[in-house]
Amino acid sequence: MKDITYYIYHIPGKKIGVTTNLKSRVEDQQGYGPGEYEILGRYTDIERAAERELYYQRIHGYPVDIVPYDKLNCNKNKLNKMKVNVTEQTTTFPCPVNKLKGRLNDSLGMRWKTEHGEFNINEDSIRWIMNNVQTSMFNSERSYVYNKSLSNYFDAFKMQFAESTNLSLIHI
Repeated sequence: MKDITYYIYHIPGKKIGVTTNLKSRVEDQQGYGPGEYEILGRYTDIERAAERELYYQRIHGYPVDIVPYDKLNCNKNKLNKMKVNVTEQTTTFPCPVNKLKGRLNDSLGMRWKTEHGEFNINEDSIRWIMNNVQTSMFNSERSYVYNKSLSNYFDAFKMQFAESTNLSLIHI
């Protein structure tokens, strides 16, 4: 089994963070290109990466995260494998909305089944999820989407791009 690499990155004058996917998190999501950020460290131990992130935030004078990276609910004991809760109506993610996009980007390719089909996380589904996600009324640390609506989106997407030979989403 391949170890997960946790990168500590620094966007000078902006922030220090941790990710498992620099291109997705820093370049695609935050819009910084190569040369606009630096890698401060690479770790295969999530606890060590979390500790070093806080250290670098302190020494560079940035606000220090209240909850370390390894203690975030969406990272706890998951080894970068997000566990979603699927019911007849919804798919619930173990993260608040403000952390979900990064977590989805870190989970590209992940699949799950619902009564309305099988879905995977890719650029298209991330866009749809982020436009339709709701905060759970039971726990603000969780967010969800409605499965039927997600299925309808994928069905419409498939119809619109049926001629494309490179569909990047799955809905069975």
